[in-house]
Amino acid sequence: MATNILSKTRRFVKVKDFAEIYDISDKTVYQMIKNPIFEEAVKKVGKRGIRLNKEKMISIMEQYYR
Repeated sequence: MATNILSKTRRFVKVKDFAEIYDISDKTVYQMIKNPIFEEAVKKVGKRGIRLNKEKMISIMEQYYR
């Protein structure tokens, strides 16, 4: 049984993995998540780690980048 909540659900992915899935650069993803619209899709892990909720990121991107 996984003790880490983020690893149990598999909804949260690393920025690098998200960038590879959607064929965009890491820098572009980091610039996107600085926008306050994406706050609900970003989860801080520890001091420096960031994980992204895939479903929320996709829905926000569809609404924002029409």
